[in-house]
Amino acid sequence: MKLLKYVLITVMVCSMGVLHAQQIPSNIENLSNQQILELISQFQVSGLSEEDFEIKLLEKGFTANQILLLKKRVASLNTSGILNNSSKISNTDSYLERIGMLTKKPSLKRRDSIGGLRVFGEEIFENVNLSFEPNLSIPAPKNYIIGVNDQLVIDVFGLSETTKKLKVNTEGFIRYPNLGPIKVAGYTLEDAQLIIKKSLTKLYPAINSGATLVQVSVGQIRSIRVTLIGEVKQPGSYSVSSLSTLMNALYASGGPNEIGSFRNIDLVRNGKLTVTFDLYDFLLKGDLSKNILLQDEDVIRIHPFETRVAVMGAIKKSALFDVTNNESASDIVHYAGGVSPLGFKDLIRVKRLGTTNKEIITVSISQLSTFHLQSGDTLVIDTLANYFVNRVQIKGAVYYPGEYSNSSLPTLFDLLNVAKPKEGAYFDRGLLRRLKSDYTSELINFNLADVMNKKIEIKLEREDSIHIYQVKDLRERYTVSISGEVNEPNTYDYSDKMRVEDLVLIAGGYKDGADLHKIEVSRRLPKSANETLVYSIIKEIDLLKRNKDDLEFSLQPFDVISVRKSPSYKEQIHARIEGEILYPGNYTLEGKKERISDMVRRAGGLKEDAFAEGAVLIRKSFIGNSEPDSVLFNTKSNLMAPLIELNQKEAIADTQQLNRIKQNFYKQQKLVGINLSKAIQSPGSVFDLILNEGDVLKIPREIQTVQAFGAVNAQQQIAFTKGMSFITLIQQSGGFAINASRRHSYAVYANGEVQSTKGFLFFLQYPKVKPGVEIFVPLKKENRRLSSGEIIGIGSGIASMAGLIISLLNATK
Repeated sequence: MKLLKYVLITVMVCSMGVLHAQQIPSNIENLSNQQILELISQFQVSGLSEEDFEIKLLEKGFTANQILLLKKRVASLNTSGILNNSSKISNTDSYLERIGMLTKKPSLKRRDSIGGLRVFGEEIFENVNLSFEPNLSIPAPKNYIIGVNDQLVIDVFGLSETTKKLKVNTEGFIRYPNLGPIKVAGYTLEDAQLIIKKSLTKLYPAINSGATLVQVSVGQIRSIRVTLIGEVKQPGSYSVSSLSTLMNALYASGGPNEIGSFRNIDLVRNGKLTVTFDLYDFLLKGDLSKNILLQDEDVIRIHPFETRVAVMGAIKKSALFDVTNNESASDIVHYAGGVSPLGFKDLIRVKRLGTTNKEIITVSISQLSTFHLQSGDTLVIDTLANYFVNRVQIKGAVYYPGEYSNSSLPTLFDLLNVAKPKEGAYFDRGLLRRLKSDYTSELINFNLADVMNKKIEIKLEREDSIHIYQVKDLRERYTVSISGEVNEPNTYDYSDKMRVEDLVLIAGGYKDGADLHKIEVSRRLPKSANETLVYSIIKEIDLLKRNKDDLEFSLQPFDVISVRKSPSYKEQIHARIEGEILYPGNYTLEGKKERISDMVRRAGGLKEDAFAEGAVLIRKSFIGNSEPDSVLFNTKSNLMAPLIELNQKEAIADTQQLNRIKQNFYKQQKLVGINLSKAIQSPGSVFDLILNEGDVLKIPREIQTVQAFGAVNAQQQIAFTKGMSFITLIQQSGGFAINASRRHSYAVYANGEVQSTKGFLFFLQYPKVKPGVEIFVPLKKENRRLSSGEIIGIGSGIASMAGLIISLLNATK
């Protein structure tokens, strides 16, 4: 049953192969990725052996060169991820790797147990761009050994012209038409050409005279079989091109494993040692003289390493190195690229694994060439200590700070002469920090001017550190401040001989309303002042009179200049009128006494459907057109804002609460109740209010509804009728609720006016109802009954009080 199944699969695969072979282009480069995937999938399900796989490809019409090109195509598919993502051939990778058709994937970096280092040279077997594949685009060499399945191209030209492509059969012969078999297997290409030429003289006698020439070349290269054993990553038999070398086979197998030697690789041919290959010859010298061509049935054996040492520390290449018997520690350091520039070049420490314990051996550089290494040794090259034998440092107010040598600059004068102190340097005193013998520091002060004038001489010692200070760094920063009517009020750096007008220019000049008659300068008290009741010195300057003393008055550090606004200067202020007016919008107030009636008149008067009794005035609180208001409560004022901020911070520590108060303090708006009808009828009366900056007068249309809120049974808008009373409105709102407080009811009219309920004995006088009124009926306060304990306590208190009064009366008698 199993045999029948195998036969059916084989027939099916062969049928598919024949059909597919008709569709395969002669050029492998023209094959699509899908065609290559289908081809590999067919041979995967057939269960072919490694040899049969290549034979089937040859049967399909593939040449040896095409097979090698196919290998590259399969490798490119694997590199790009196409092969690994194909569901049809997900298990073909291991099979293709074994027969050499798939480029080996880079393995994960292997770490050795000694210091986490890698074996030197291991990375070349993980480089996908380095395969050591033979170049098939060049002619086969003359010493090429012809074998079974090689295709020879015999070209006869001259008097006779013919070309034959003949394959070497399993007996090692080629069969030339009309001539018979010719033995060529086992001969070099050069010898085979002589044999074939001699045999062809029977057919072409002109060969003897040279009139006809014969040229023999290798057309299709055969595949050979080599075996890798020993300490190799992937031991086994590999099918490779007959032009492959020893390095090609090593790369295909992944190279030596964890314990494999890189120095002792044998090539055994016909049971005899042909060559011993040392990878270090290639890695260190580029020598591939022993990288000979492989032959069929060659065996490559990788021995275990005998001596392996580690090199680490301040070395150019830290790694594990295989050591031969005739190599010394000096050779291994050379293999590692030598000691790095930061390495300690006098001594090398060697950590050695003994039979029962570990030991440290200190080896000088001169002894490395004679020092014999043992397996497991670790060569450690230390880094140079952070120690300077002649360093001194200078920093601060010098043009060239940094590190210098006290060998070439032995004195402080020499060092300062090179570092060059800046113009702003403090010449009265500098500091030199020096290490004492116990490595604690001490400070040595010096006069910089005396050093530069050679009045004193200070010799420098190793690790001396000199600091030169700047004058401006040794005092409080000199500034002057200007506020008030200038374009850029701020604090500026002070300069000598600075005048008031100079500071005004720096601050961007005066604002339009600045009063130059009264500029105030406040100055700190001098250190000698003892006036405890005086905070500062005040100086008033009049720059319009151009008095010489005022113009040439020099400022001093920390002066504060205040430029006042002219008392006669007024900026335009605006108010707004909205609603049922002929010309709504913003209006600039003409003066301080402009009233509501004036703005209504300027706006063209009321419209016919205007509801004057419902007009309201919205006024921004704390912001008006008067000077005290604008100065005290304007957040942009440089004079009062810090004081307000300070007071608020002292009163409120919570930041959120502070921000909430600020918002209410500066941005709150108020509704002002007005009687627009009386204001228009009686201009200038108490009803005709004077307008402030930012006022908004809103005049609505006639309102035809009223509403009751609070303790009523139905809160809803109700159509207003002439003569409607308070009780009628309550009744139409469902009446008072059970817990309604009738005595405390009040009305809010459309213009913001509020009227409350008036009572006398048991009689209540409710507010009048007008269009747009809103009636508010509050709830009664709940009367809580006293508990028995509270009653007893009150009684006891009254009894005690009564007893006290009786005692006092008796005492007075």
